[in-house]
Amino acid sequence: MQRFPIGILLFCFLASAASAQDVRFTCSVDRTEIPVGERFQVTYSLSGGNLKGHRDFNAPDLNRHFLTLAGPSTSQQVQIINGRMSSSISWTYVLQPRSTGKFTVPAATIAYDGKQLTSNTVTVHVTKAVPPTQQQGGRQQDAQDVDLGDNLFLRAAANKTNVLLGEPITVTYKLYSRVAFQLDNPIKLPRMVGFWSEDIEAPTQLRPKVEVYNGKQYETYMLRKVLYFPTQTGKLTIEPFEIGTTVRVRKRRRTGDEFFDRFFSDPFLDNYDNVKKILRSPNILVNVRELPEEGKPVDFTGIVGSYDMETTLDRSDLKANETATLKVTLRGTGNIRLLDEPNITFPAGVDHYDPTISEDVQAEGSTLHGSKSFEYILVPRYPGKVTLPPVTFSYFDLERKRYQTLESPAFVMNIAEGDARRRASSVEQEYIDYLAMDIRPVRESVEELEVDRAFGVSLPLLLLMFLLPLVTLAAALVWKQQYDRTHADVAGLKRRRATRVAERRLRNSRSHLEAGDIDAYYLEIARALWGYTQDKLGLPTSMTTIATVLDRLRQLGIADETVEALRGALEGVEFARFSDTRASEDEMRSLYDRVRDAIVSLEEEMRGRRA
Repeated sequence: MQRFPIGILLFCFLASAASAQDVRFTCSVDRTEIPVGERFQVTYSLSGGNLKGHRDFNAPDLNRHFLTLAGPSTSQQVQIINGRMSSSISWTYVLQPRSTGKFTVPAATIAYDGKQLTSNTVTVHVTKAVPPTQQQGGRQQDAQDVDLGDNLFLRAAANKTNVLLGEPITVTYKLYSRVAFQLDNPIKLPRMVGFWSEDIEAPTQLRPKVEVYNGKQYETYMLRKVLYFPTQTGKLTIEPFEIGTTVRVRKRRRTGDEFFDRFFSDPFLDNYDNVKKILRSPNILVNVRELPEEGKPVDFTGIVGSYDMETTLDRSDLKANETATLKVTLRGTGNIRLLDEPNITFPAGVDHYDPTISEDVQAEGSTLHGSKSFEYILVPRYPGKVTLPPVTFSYFDLERKRYQTLESPAFVMNIAEGDARRRASSVEQEYIDYLAMDIRPVRESVEELEVDRAFGVSLPLLLLMFLLPLVTLAAALVWKQQYDRTHADVAGLKRRRATRVAERRLRNSRSHLEAGDIDAYYLEIARALWGYTQDKLGLPTSMTTIATVLDRLRQLGIADETVEALRGALEGVEFARFSDTRASEDEMRSLYDRVRDAIVSLEEEMRGRRA
């Protein structure tokens, strides 16, 4: 009697297991052998079962060996064959290899029916670029064999290529056309190696202008104008700027008879093909020279341009424990965003806090113009006269070709007694007045007064009350000396505060991400990672590059996996900030996790070495 229900349960279990086995999560590529510089597609597919049960598609980091040009694009298919329905959903990316070699396309994960599925990995072989003469047949040959000549090309024009360290270079990217075309893929800016860049013009709509170049008339389209500030010396290369286009090309008749082909070569009889072409601007070679050693100030930090400085103190007469504001404003032309806070030695007895930084920067001609302000809150603790030393700022003047040092006047602060002490004296005086009013009547009785012979305060307690102010004063002096030594070491102070500042900025970036403010998210997460790295390694802003950071970490003996994790996080942040391709929410959360893990790993290893 019980076999029938058991059989039904067994059948249902086998059916459920078969359904689960039908669900597949796979990774595939459109080809496994790719010439470097060309594009290929990676597709992650979930097929079989009830696709409504999937969630949390988690893409891997594809930018380690490849450059993500587009994606993910999502598609879903449903087919009914012989009465049986099958469905699939896929996520497709367009990638471009960074270098030659064998690389593995990593696996992705997805949650399905309460379980986590992991796709397979695929190995691709990236070969050297194939010359057009060696390409044979197929659509790829058709695209590459089409010779556009000088009818469509990308040009990068630099206003100068022989500069000093930190001197700005303006590069204008233009598209020259004499044929019908359409921009396909997102515009890709070159990677910054040895440069700090600032976009000064990036039109959202392309408007043609007629221009004569090399004796021919073209329709030109200005794609981007970029300022490059070199951060290292030597022979540097601004890498190619790249775009994808679709060109309409006439497809003429080919019969083998030259006379017949020439006779019937008519635009109304010819067909047209849409051919995809990748356009790249040529490399720009830049010679970056060292700044002169003659006359270099001791406090010079690598700032180049032309600047003025204004310093103000909002009040010079105040009381102890009140606040005053010292404001330092730098105005001029140059890479104002790289201006670091001035190195100010505050006198003992005056507490100060990290400055509030504000900037107003805009492009002007072939450089940046604007101002950057630093506001310090000062709290004098003791009465007297305190002198704030002059603030100095040194830079290299490009017009005069020499170093300039700006110096502010010294400020004198007259500190009076604080309100807290006066308040205490007032309370004490009121208490005395109260006791004076509480007059007891004279006793007329002649009986002997009772004498309380018990001493009000014991001798040990009296000695302790006497010594307590002296001990407190000595402890305060020791603490003050330690405080002055700690705050005099600006680099050490920044190192100690680096982790706390990075944690605050990561929390801010997470808030921006949840609020949907993508630009603010990328800016804050970049500040968290670059600020932590710069403060932890004691590097000035103008000298902080990926190569410099990696060299410093290797000199400190940091483990290779930690160095590689930090390098991947830095490259990922830079790519995400300057890429025109909109990342998905999963990718942005993955970037947040990579940055956080890189900071945690480096912090743990450096703490272990100090211990």
